[in-house]
Amino acid sequence: MYMHNNKPLVSIIIPTFNEEKNIVRLLKSISRQTYKQIETIVVDDGSTDKTVELASKLKARVFAREHSERSVQRNFGAKEAKGEYLMFLDADMELSKDVVKECLEKTSTE
Repeated sequence: MYMHNNKPLVSIIIPTFNEEKNIVRLLKSISRQTYKQIETIVVDDGSTDKTVELASKLKARVFAREHSERSVQRNFGAKEAKGEYLMFLDADMELSKDVVKECLEKTSTE
């Protein structure tokens, strides 16, 4: 388990295929999270657009897995993840700034 300042790492896993029109919005919303212990993993299925390039520029860990179903992409991302918690998102999503923090609060045992 990876922790920094006693805060667990959250791995966000995003399967993609030709998502250049969406991926920047999602990745920027991840970078604006109030909870900062996040790794972002993009598992791409052979995009022919700029999805991989854009995700790499925005500091996501990018893996190419051609001809993979979405579930295969998600499972691959989970195996590569270093976080204690996994969050699976689609490229066309956008997060409000406190979503990761709120999810962690819901999972904590007090």
